[in-house]
Amino acid sequence: MAQNLQKKPSKGILKTSRSIDNQDGGPSTSKRAKEQRFDEMNIMETFHPPNKDYGHMKVDEPKTPYSETIDGDLEPSDELDANILAAKLAASMNKPPKCVEPCDSDEEEESEEERQKRLEFEKKRKMHYNEFQALQLARQLIAQEEEDDEDDEKADAAAT
Repeated sequence: MAQNLQKKPSKGILKTSRSIDNQDGGPSTSKRAKEQRFDEMNIMETFHPPNKDYGHMKVDEPKTPYSETIDGDLEPSDELDANILAAKLAASMNKPPKCVEPCDSDEEEESEEERQKRLEFEKKRKMHYNEFQALQLARQLIAQEEEDDEDDEKADAAAT
């Protein structure tokens, strides 16, 4: 058994390539025929034309309205007076926020016809979005259909 491990096979089981079979050390002619060559100048002319910008969009934006001061001074010229600001804050502490204040002026300006249209719209909207009542009605109809089917089955069973 050890003798068989020392022997080399006469022929391999894998397919041999011609470049390995060629023992002279030089490149084989079949490999040269399969070699690929690229015409780089043709590629550059075809895929990189000189006038193409490849989607780089140029956006012409207007100048910003910010004007720099000549002095280079970045501080605002209008300064807040702390005393005036404190007085305004103290005066506004007693008032409720504007978003919470009721707006009665809109209702007063509404004419009778507009008010009637608004009420009619709200009524139609409530009728349209009565899902709870629609669900109850659907359950009642299903229950009635089941009772009718059971009664029909009992009548058919009694008749036969």
